Amino acid sequence: MIDKVRARLVSARRRMVRSLGLLEAWRSRRRPPTTYRPGVTVLTVNWNSSSFVKVLVDAVRASSPASTEILVVDNGSTDDSRDYFASRDDVRTVLLSRNFGHGVALDIGVGHVDTEYLAVLDVDAFPISSDWLDRAIEDLNAGARIVGAHMHRNFVHPCFLVTRTQMVHEFDLTFRPVGSLATRDSAAPLFLDVAEAMSQRVLIKFGGSGALRFYEVTSRRGPGNAGEVYGDLVYHNQYATQGRHHDLALQIFAEAVDKYHPSLSKSVSDGHDAT
Repeated sequence: MIDKVRARLVSARRRMVRSLGLLEAWRSRRRPPTTYRPGVTVLTVNWNSSSFVKVLVDAVRASSPASTEILVVDNGSTDDSRDYFASRDDVRTVLLSRNFGHGVALDIGVGHVDTEYLAVLDVDAFPISSDWLDRAIEDLNAGARIVGAHMHRNFVHPCFLVTRTQMVHEFDLTFRPVGSLATRDSAAPLFLDVAEAMSQRVLIKFGGSGALRFYEVTSRRGPGNAGEVYGDLVYHNQYATQGRHHDLALQIFAEAVDKYHPSLSKSVSDGHDAT
């Protein structure tokens, strides 16, 4: 009986936090810009991953035009992330009071973007090519609506996703996941991952041919998605901040930083305990 009550309390708290996050996302996006400035905003979500976000910020700076803006939505971190953000005058932040989840935090961040292009990176991803944004924008100009990483299924994964900000605002596209995997063992769940519903809505709205432009995996270290490069443009390590391969993934991530951005290796070796 006590376990059931505890489970119900946990469930109620999750619903409350989710509702607060959705309200914050609505507030941030209720008045979209009337005009959009030239340029790109790189958006990421951080939660107690200071060593990874440091690599991402410096790698974006090293691989992108000087005018590229960086926006970090911080999901209530308690490590040294916020001290780091305070030390960077070239990084904008949205500091949330608690962890609202990845997809909701991205939706909140989109409400603070008014550049023509929006580029989303996971906190454990980073560009490895100086033309990563040029390639993406070229494909958008050729007719694609969303471009980026093809990890699995028929959607652009938000570890590396580039689109036009106005389209996200105009059609109220959301990064939030849909459904849950909680019933996977006992039922066939409905589940769309973070940004998956966005790709599906774009496919329906604009037609399947060319609406999405996938960058396939061009190299993989493994296991699973622990160290993949998409289109020779962006590196991502899905298990670096979570998952069953966490310890090995940290090692693989550090080796990737040393390979692609050796000057940033110290950021990885200092502070993995925070993750």
